[in-house]
Parts: sequence; structure tokens; C-alpha cells
Amino acid sequence: MKKKKGKGIRLIINNQGFTLIEMAIVLIIIGIIIGAVVKGKDLVRSAEQKRLYSKFINSWEVAYSAYYDRTGRILGDTATNDNSGTRDGHCSNPSEANLNGQLTMVGLEHPGGGPTGSIISRTYTDSQGRSNTITVTFRYDAAQGNFIRMDLVPNELGMAWDRIIDGEMDGTTGDFLYIPNTTAMGTENDWPSAVDNPVGTSCAILKLSF
Repeated sequence: MKKKKGKGIRLIINNQGFTLIEMAIVLIIIGIIIGAVVKGKDLVRSAEQKRLYSKFINSWEVAYSAYYDRTGRILGDTATNDNSGTRDGHCSNPSEANLNGQLTMVGLEHPGGGPTGSIISRTYTDSQGRSNTITVTFRYDAAQGNFIRMDLVPNELGMAWDRIIDGEMDGTTGDFLYIPNTTAMGTENDWPSAVDNPVGTSCAILKLSF
């Protein structure tokens, strides 16, 4: 009696590589992932720019208006910590202590201290990885009137704030201006490239309503 030979199971391995279509699909997927990561970083940076404006610059603008509404006087009009001193309606570059004292004396609060511990300074790291400390002061100039001056504002942040405040990125017009040289306050200019480090002699200013 003959035994039937059993048929073994053979595993056939395909040694062929990826087809061009398969490689194209993989590259597309990788591109989508990279794009999503880059877009996510941009969204996070945009949110930080808006948060910094709201919690810092706009908060000081609100404090300035609230002080005027409560006292009929200009915040920073005198370099004292109270409501004494000669006043001429001009912001006289008060110190951090002056601003804090003047607001406290009339029951108002300052915007609060940031990571630096200062109520007039905040830090921002731009897309190039450079960290800058932005400082605000209250100033007056015959050409601009009273304004908030912001030193060492990264160009990309200044562009974003200009868009938020004036509706467009134009350092020459509106209430938010780019000044290339702080010794010539009437010389507004377009914003430099976002990848350039802010020039030490430049600043951004936000004109105040009174």
C-alpha cells in the first residue's frame, strides 16, 4: 500500500523592493507630518505673541487709561511714587517704582511681574532661538505725543503686534510704529527682516490717546 506524500507549506518571500508609487506615498506622508509639526510651531508662536501683547502691552495701555479715568492725570507725568510733583501732561520716563507707586496710590494694579520679576519687562524667544528682554517705558515727544516705548522688540514680534494693533504690518503708519533710531523719534520705517536681530538703537512705540 503506497503512502501519499503530504504537501508541505511553502512560504514565498517577495524580495522585490518598494515600488515608485509606494515610495511616493511614504514621502507624501513624511511631508505631511513635517508640515504639521512646522505649522504647529507657528501656531504656538502666534499664540505666544498674542498672549504677550494682551498680558503685557495692552495691560499697560489699560492701566494708563484707568489711571487717567480715575485721576484726570497722566500716568508717569511725574517722577515720584505718589501723586505729588509738577505735572505738565507729558510722560516723563518714570521708573518702575514710580509707575507701581502711582498706580497703587489710587487703588489700581500694574500688569504684574513676568518671568523676569519686573513689571516693565518680559522675555521672548524668536524663531531663530534668540531670547530678548523687552522693556517698556512711558515717554513723550513733540512729534508723537505720549507713547509707550518698547526696546529690544524682536522684529517678528513687532510685526505681529503691528498686525494686532493697526490691522496691518506697516511700521510707518498707525498707532504702532517702528523707529530705527531712538534719537530721531519722527523717523518711522518699515520693519526689518524677521530673521534679523533687533538693532540696539531701534525701538517700537505705541502712541497713547492723551
